[in-house]
Amino acid sequence: MHRFQSRGLGAATAPQSTVPPRSVIEPIEDIRASFIDKFQKRRIEAGEKPAERAVFRKQHGAAKGKLMVADECPPKLRRGLWQGGPYEVWMRWSSDVPPNIPDQNNNTLGFALKLFGVKGPTLATDNPLASTADLIFQNSDIFFVDNAQEMAAISSGDETNAFTAIHKRSLLILNEMAKEERSLAAARYYSTLPYAVGEEIVKYRLIAAQAVQTVAPGPSPVYLAEDIRARLKAGAISFVMEAQTFVDDSVTPLDRATERWEETISPFVPVARLVISSQDIDQAGQAAYGEGLAFSPWRTLYENRPLGSIAEARRISYPASAAVRRSLNGQPMEEPDHPR
Repeated sequence: MHRFQSRGLGAATAPQSTVPPRSVIEPIEDIRASFIDKFQKRRIEAGEKPAERAVFRKQHGAAKGKLMVADECPPKLRRGLWQGGPYEVWMRWSSDVPPNIPDQNNNTLGFALKLFGVKGPTLATDNPLASTADLIFQNSDIFFVDNAQEMAAISSGDETNAFTAIHKRSLLILNEMAKEERSLAAARYYSTLPYAVGEEIVKYRLIAAQAVQTVAPGPSPVYLAEDIRARLKAGAISFVMEAQTFVDDSVTPLDRATERWEETISPFVPVARLVISSQDIDQAGQAAYGEGLAFSPWRTLYENRPLGSIAEARRISYPASAAVRRSLNGQPMEEPDHPR
């Protein structure tokens, strides 16, 4: 029996459609309403121009690079995306704060990659035949809620304080996620949520391929952008993309995102290598290109699909938020055909 069949997730050879269970549908709509109606649209109605994303609004930089499957990638993980490549990549670094908040105040980082040259239809709700796929990371290996039901409760604005008072662990994780980061090149990035890879289930991380020297942040409110700009002008930066595999739900849970998959139980193994070429990220149009990109964990092949109820919520809320932003900003609604 396939692992997915035994887990009730469907075999890897199942038709390319996934339908969230009824128990998840209502929280998904609550999350969409919170992200878009309560947060994003309220800012727009208050005069926000240009319209920003619902989350991870402060961009630190956009850069181009290449993602290549690692020679050490195990055969069982060479499925879907990890059978192909190399891929041209555009990436966006960001923080989950308003653009005017100093970097010293909160370093909940996002790192989103858009792969070009992907073969096969994706699970994206918009432009599924585009030859792109997205990978989304942040600098925490755990999330602040377990599932979509808890996400709906904590995203409802007025109920957030009440929820964190009851769920003290969520508040502790949120504080941990706001930890200081000295450099985007030195940070570790995680998928946080699980993904399929063929018949396997994995979580990903990106770590620097070589040791990165850092210094304590100075007074600049945008020191992260200044640091990555200087590093990429001086030379290329490389990351190793790794995966740890599902063992069983007691030690590597699928829909309890606050629980860490311990490396001692499931060690990381190399999957791919990301090389960010030396470049001037301040060149004309590059930052705007990064701001215009939209990312979704569902823009991927079926064999690499995201798993769990939080991922199901993102299937709806991410493209809906991007559509609002792009429509108001007069940006194309289509996926780019080729990298800039």
